[in-house]
Amino acid sequence: MTTVALVDDHRLFRQGLRSLLSLQKDMQVVAEASNAREAYEAVERTAPEVVVLDVLLPGVSGIDVARELLRKNPQQKLMALSMVHDEPYVAQALDAGMLGYAVKEQSMDDVMEAIRSVAQRRPYLAPGISRSVFDDVRSQPRKNDVAQPLAALTAREREVFDLTVGGMTTADVARHLHISKRTVETHRARILHKLHARSATDLVRMAARWGLLPLN
Repeated sequence: MTTVALVDDHRLFRQGLRSLLSLQKDMQVVAEASNAREAYEAVERTAPEVVVLDVLLPGVSGIDVARELLRKNPQQKLMALSMVHDEPYVAQALDAGMLGYAVKEQSMDDVMEAIRSVAQRRPYLAPGISRSVFDDVRSQPRKNDVAQPLAALTAREREVFDLTVGGMTTADVARHLHISKRTVETHRARILHKLHARSATDLVRMAARWGLLPLN
């Protein structure tokens, strides 16, 4: 019997998922939570085999909840189940230590498959999520190693990096820092060279893997 904890702030969805899981002969929901504080207490109290987390929780994100749960118990099996499946969210979830990433638009059978895979410590990615995200995350430095590559950037380059991965265009960055667009492009070219990246999209992916993107 695989014991499961559900962490999602939408009560109706959580209750519906619990009802469907109760129909599975090999699964049992032992806890529910709607936020980080409840999640920590529930997991500590019930010790579920798998924790199913929404990444967009109120207050503390599901990504940060995953990190804290793994800090307390490095053997805990975690799976994301969310409405969002954009690459930055998936990358951060995997980098935080989650073994699987499913999305709420999938069928119930798919979600069951995901939970069973994670229970067996087998990675799971929802169809449509590129396997390269998983491979890239596993091949990149962990968040604790992020200081080394970013240390190569000057203070101004780090500002440009942060604003770029935050979604600002060249013109936006120029206005924000009161510099010319040409200067921004020069800084960005140096950043790409130092971080061995090819485009601003690559910088966003790097920031996601290093846990430097906001989840709001």
